[in-house]
Amino acid sequence: MITTLKGRPNLNGELLFDDYKISLRNDPGLIGMIIMGFGFLSFASGFSLYSHYHSTDLFDQIIYPFNFSLCVCTVFYLIIKYSKAKKMHDKEFKPEDIKTVYIAKTKRNTKIRFVLNDDFEQYFKFKSDVRCDKLISFLKDSEVEIINI
Repeated sequence: MITTLKGRPNLNGELLFDDYKISLRNDPGLIGMIIMGFGFLSFASGFSLYSHYHSTDLFDQIIYPFNFSLCVCTVFYLIIKYSKAKKMHDKEFKPEDIKTVYIAKTKRNTKIRFVLNDDFEQYFKFKSDVRCDKLISFLKDSEVEIINI
């Protein structure tokens, strides 16, 4: 039986596992649409900045450059997130492929970071519940090196 855990990795991911393997899935298409939206805002704010470049109005001298730089920084940040989300999309591995698992538990959340033998590394944050405990017991039964933080 496949168990699904919704987590918060780079975007909108889930972790699926059964008695044999673990699968990581992410939806990088959604972040691509967000990049397009902020790209359009960057273009529009850049055009506004250019058309009000010689203005002496305080609003034009502060708000337009701030808006433009904020949109451009957001686009670059989202492009970095997109590349990480694309890298993680549909990754499958078996317990023997795992080098180390780092687990940090709190009352509400469990943070799990997988480090594989090929140096692929992914971080997840889950709600602490029965399914998350089932994943941890699956990892312990598979004799994976677990480091509790």
